[in-house]
Amino acid sequence: MDLLKFHFSFGSKILFDFFGFPITNTFLISFLIGIFLSFFFYLSFKDKKILPHKLQNFAGLILETILKYIDLITKDRKKSLEIFPLSATLFIFIFCCNLIEIFPGLGIFPFLKSPSSDLNFTLALAITSMAILHLKALKNLKFNYLKKYFNFESPILFFIGIMELSSEFTRTLALALRLFGNLFCGEILLILAYFLFPPLFSLPFLGLEILVGFLQALIFAFLIVIFYTLINKV
Repeated sequence: MDLLKFHFSFGSKILFDFFGFPITNTFLISFLIGIFLSFFFYLSFKDKKILPHKLQNFAGLILETILKYIDLITKDRKKSLEIFPLSATLFIFIFCCNLIEIFPGLGIFPFLKSPSSDLNFTLALAITSMAILHLKALKNLKFNYLKKYFNFESPILFFIGIMELSSEFTRTLALALRLFGNLFCGEILLILAYFLFPPLFSLPFLGLEILVGFLQALIFAFLIVIFYTLINKV
């Protein structure tokens, strides 16, 4: 197999246009994953029972475990419940997107690309997530929240506020680049492993990427919880 046949790309590839809107491979895959997860959790909880069926039990276990670890960070169940929907959604969604890397045909078929290896996708996730955090903080803290960044009581406090505001942009960029960098490098590693080694010897690389995909989803989701906790302090 010729290595030149593999597709390396920092961004996404346009597959087709939908009423003038370009549909990329990463957008299509992330959209399908979103539909699948929505359908999965709908089926899991549409008929809640005292003695849960296997699907409800599995979905419930995932959500309860995530909430338990959020509690360890916030130390406050009320705050945990406020950030839980965003954090849990991010973890499950990103992890499923990361798993696309282990599908056979990676790098051969243009439509097969992990959304997390597309910088546009990770930037969109990071910007949207941080925007939600700041809106929640504004709702909870009102004027005190804005005063944290725009304090005109003295030049020093004003400068500190501007530095704090710039750090929010740095956090957002770091969130996006961390996820993108790890998944893009993992994608290249798997493509090279498929090319250089027989299928059986590629299995350790697959296992490694599953672990990396899990950890990166976990880090992204729980950094959001940490940022939420920090932002809601004045």
